[in-house]
Amino acid sequence: MLFDAPTEAFAQEVAGLLCQNTKRLEDKYSFFSEDSELSRVNKRESRHVNVSDEFAGLLALCAFYYEKTSSCFDIAYAGTMHSIFSISSMQEYQDKRKRLLPYAHFSHLHIDGNSIEFSNDYTKLDLGGLVKEYAVDQSILLLKQYGITSALVDFGGDVAAFGSYDNELWKIGIQDPERSEHNLQNVILDNAAICTSGHSKNFYMIGDTKISHILSKKKSAYKQVSVLASTAIDAGVWSTSLLIDKTLQVPKHINVLRCV
Repeated sequence: MLFDAPTEAFAQEVAGLLCQNTKRLEDKYSFFSEDSELSRVNKRESRHVNVSDEFAGLLALCAFYYEKTSSCFDIAYAGTMHSIFSISSMQEYQDKRKRLLPYAHFSHLHIDGNSIEFSNDYTKLDLGGLVKEYAVDQSILLLKQYGITSALVDFGGDVAAFGSYDNELWKIGIQDPERSEHNLQNVILDNAAICTSGHSKNFYMIGDTKISHILSKKKSAYKQVSVLASTAIDAGVWSTSLLIDKTLQVPKHINVLRCV
């Protein structure tokens, strides 16, 4: 995270507040934390659960993108299938995937405000494909609220920026998935966000087979997709969805920069 501030003390204060909010989001929506609100939903004792206002808002976003991406962005698929990475052989992987597949679908949720009704006991949710981008967008909003006029926020390759650095707009590179020391393209960020989704850096090994961390119903057409948009959430959702299905109709405000 880089930003301009009038004094070091003010910069430390703002940075601390941003880190505090990001940690809050991690604690609340972590798939792996036993104490997170998401884990409480996934380990529900009944098929009906109530969630916080913020959680309900994120679910509404997930429902919106599920529809707009023709079900490519599906937090129920990602959550339900997550346990297949804990097994050690491809035969077990295929068997468990087949057993879980009927429950790995957003249609198993009925959402009414803060209330969620699940159709079964097995469907789980994973907000990992949205919360990091949400944290980037929240950080940008907080920086602007504190009067910061120039900043770049980078959370694991999900980047957003506004203002300028040394009188020039912020510029970042899209890394080549085959050659990490080489950039495929340089991109100017003018009050915008860029997200890159791919298989090269994040994956699991099951036996000798490499399995992408991006869980999807289809075989990916690309190794990597980079998208420019006004928010990190938009850029992140569409980059991941296009990685899954290259035939998706992309909204006019979404700029697909690079598919490899």
